[in-house]
Amino acid sequence: MTTPIKFVATDLDGTLLDSQGRVSDRTREAVAAALDAGMYVVPATGRPRMVATDVMEQLADICPWWIFANGSVTWHAPADETLRGFFLDPDLARGLVATVREALPNAGFAVEFPSSVVFESGFEAVVPQLPTIPPSETVLDHIDGDVQKILVFDQRLDIDELFTTVADAVGTSAVPSYSGLPFIELAAGLVTKATAVELLAADFGLDRSQVAAFGDNHNDLPMLQWAGRSFAMGNATDDAKEAADEIIGLNDDDAVADTIDRLVAELVAASPPG
Repeated sequence: MTTPIKFVATDLDGTLLDSQGRVSDRTREAVAAALDAGMYVVPATGRPRMVATDVMEQLADICPWWIFANGSVTWHAPADETLRGFFLDPDLARGLVATVREALPNAGFAVEFPSSVVFESGFEAVVPQLPTIPPSETVLDHIDGDVQKILVFDQRLDIDELFTTVADAVGTSAVPSYSGLPFIELAAGLVTKATAVELLAADFGLDRSQVAAFGDNHNDLPMLQWAGRSFAMGNATDDAKEAADEIIGLNDDDAVADTIDRLVAELVAASPPG
């Protein structure tokens, strides 16, 4: 018998959100019904919190817990509190930038902090929305305090070549990933979306058999592989589809909402009457 799901962890872009970056009414209804049934639904995104505020506003009343920056930060919105944070030490961050720069002399860098970002010229070509601050000549002059992620971009290389080169350069000192935009993200060692989901599940008193994960891209692989049940979008990358237990429909067709409804029905059917 399949273990009922009590915790859904879902990626945002390309998964829960439609192609316009919106939460549909159908999806809101499904998430609200899951909450009413006693299920946790937690967005787990590669976005830092400072560029996820639009989605947070759309789900503010039904998603109290959030996972940002590929697992680096777990946030409880009602308390306005970081429950858990995994950050790169500033000295390590500076060393990683220097190491990758040696391997990729023409690469550019951006560095995310919990509530700000610094970046070098060229960043405007790889992100959909540029921060309203000017670029820095080098991010090395500004790395201080908790570093959430380092972003590496080099448009001379395709994403797979860039990933391989960066991964070889950093070794086990950081975790590289990418999620549909043309840059590599470096997070603290061993930290992925799966790390944050596993720890939050333990906070809820749940094990992996009670967790379902939804995703569409490379940075979702650890989460899809860890969860008791995993679902890749029909619009997902091939590696995400291979990592998942089931391939569902498209993000623009509310496929996550349909699947959440199915999981809620299973949970309700397995619950004792009364």
